[in-house]
Amino acid sequence: MLLRRGKRWLWSGVVGLATLVYVLEEWLWETLQGLMRVLGSVPGIRNFESWIACLPPAGAAFVFVLPTSLALPVKLIALHSIATGHVVRGTLVIIAAKVLATALFARIYVLTQPALMQVHWFVAVRAAVLRWRDWAYAQIGAHPIWRATHTRVSQWRADFAAWRRRGGRRMRRWRALQRLERMRRRI
Repeated sequence: MLLRRGKRWLWSGVVGLATLVYVLEEWLWETLQGLMRVLGSVPGIRNFESWIACLPPAGAAFVFVLPTSLALPVKLIALHSIATGHVVRGTLVIIAAKVLATALFARIYVLTQPALMQVHWFVAVRAAVLRWRDWAYAQIGAHPIWRATHTRVSQWRADFAAWRRRGGRRMRRWRALQRLERMRRRI
């Protein structure tokens, strides 16, 4: 009985942590992909992205692995910083490296996916990862903590979107009033 209760508590902790990671990952992926798309509209970067999108499968695989391999040395330096007593700085560097690597990874994945789908090992690994992810999400999705958190986050998103819409109307009214006041001053 005690062992079963301990397993249930441990599983609830794992589900809670996985839920938090999933929500943050989903938000980061969507937000960062949008930001990188905007950054990709800059002329020099747009040309570089076009070049990446035209790479053959071997070149696409190399570019695909690049963000992770570039972030690793930065994370090791951050770990050294933590080990030498600079915990906050090291932690912030790890978080920044993770966010930047995720942003680059998301954008490069979108750009290289057509070429990578021609590489047999990539297709097999991608299918295995997606199967595992779907299984893990199904396990997490069946847990009450996940359902409650998912409901709460969905409500927060809806409330935030409604708040932004109301703020947008107020801002447009404020700007219209300012334009009207400037016109009155000219008369």
